Amino acid sequence: MIAMQYRFRLPTDYDMTIIENRVRENGHLLDNFPGLVIKAWCYACGRDPQTASPPLYAPFYLWHDSAGMARFLQSNGFKKLVTDFGRPAIDCWPVLGFRPGSTLQRSAFARREIVPIAADSDLSQISNLPEPAAGITRILAWDVQQWRRLCFELSELPFDDAPSTESYRVGHISLSTR
Repeated sequence: MIAMQYRFRLPTDYDMTIIENRVRENGHLLDNFPGLVIKAWCYACGRDPQTASPPLYAPFYLWHDSAGMARFLQSNGFKKLVTDFGRPAIDCWPVLGFRPGSTLQRSAFARREIVPIAADSDLSQISNLPEPAAGITRILAWDVQQWRRLCFELSELPFDDAPSTESYRVGHISLSTR
């Protein structure tokens, strides 16, 4: 599996209803997209205490493999995104673990935490984290170029975040039933 995210930093006075409408109008278009496990349509409003600041549009994807990811990046939907916002830098991480929570389809909040992996770390232990609370979906992945671990979580309830996390609203969850 491959985790993927791109993030568009938006001006502090950006009208976030533009993003909310985009998600509402387009969210269903990736439901059952070949090779997609999950797309969390994430965004953050600068004045929202439940999300990161400054405003962001930051969709997060979990792919079965690189073929599905490539199909998406070559699709008309991604072409439209590039036309509207520019071609983003895309973070990709090999997945270490995926634990879908019982409330995944009702997720309204997400958070991501990226922490360095120390040079002397036992790499066989980097997936060892406390179990998430009931209902929480967790994706663990790693960046083996910069040696960082990603923990991305989804919940139907807001998180009580540590300062090291980036928090989002989730406007839609696209899932594959295939």
